[in-house]
Amino acid sequence: MNRGFTLIELMITLAIMAILAAIATPSFTRMIEDNRMTTQANELLSAFALARSEAVKRGLTVTVTPKAGGYSAGWRVNASDGTLLRDHEALPKVTMTGAQATTAIAFDSFGVNIAQADRTIDLSPPGCTSGDLRMRRLIINTIGHGAITVVGC
Repeated sequence: MNRGFTLIELMITLAIMAILAAIATPSFTRMIEDNRMTTQANELLSAFALARSEAVKRGLTVTVTPKAGGYSAGWRVNASDGTLLRDHEALPKVTMTGAQATTAIAFDSFGVNIAQADRTIDLSPPGCTSGDLRMRRLIINTIGHGAITVVGC
């Protein structure tokens, strides 16, 4: 009556676990990258929501201005009276594209997008291949509401 595992049984179990871990790793990496994209899109959207609410609260124009290099390099939220409301650092491992990826977006005292046109910024992870549903599209519409959708690269 010998209890326990033999060395062979232990080695086979470890080999099976290693194979399963190797299979799961690529999908886990993609999940982490997708969660990073969602988080970073939400951070940028929260800056626009802050600017809009502060514009209404203060009765001033509030602008979200990208740093040199576009929103992926960071951004600042400033009131027209010179008050700095938020200074955000660069977002790692993200590429931002779109017509407004380097354009400031301002909200008037009613919380309306001053440009009177939809503003679109696309956030994509490095290595995003055509057809992958991994890119996040942030849209600020004409009345100042923001939304994020998942689109293909």
